[in-house]
Amino acid sequence: MRNPASRERREEKAELWKIMSSKIIIIATIILLIVSFSVLFVVEAKNHNYDYKKAWSVVYFENPRDDSLNFAIENHEGKKMAYDYNIFIDGKKVSGNKVEIEKGAEQRIVPVLDLDTSNGVSVSIEVSADDLKYKIYKNLGK
Repeated sequence: MRNPASRERREEKAELWKIMSSKIIIIATIILLIVSFSVLFVVEAKNHNYDYKKAWSVVYFENPRDDSLNFAIENHEGKKMAYDYNIFIDGKKVSGNKVEIEKGAEQRIVPVLDLDTSNGVSVSIEVSADDLKYKIYKNLGK
């Protein structure tokens, strides 16, 4: 004959194991979720950083709808860069200069030119640095 006390102990152990196994599953799930969210957070933070393992620049007019020639150059090349820019009016060079921009910085340029826009003027700005070359256009007047 079997001992009833040992049977009760086995049943208690089985009940305890059921309770513990459900707690282990819950705890493991919570830990896995925390680790997953942490990894996703780190990956997304790197993807939202424009300069992370990327090299690029951008040139644009401050306000493309008005008649100003104000433009900006942004440096995301990962190092300090020297940019040359030339301004052309109807295909003729009227101005040029050189600017150095720190990595991750933006340089706003406000050219002062006396333009007669009554007949319409075509303006192009060429920006170059190392092997990069950018060109933006704007029609003023009519």
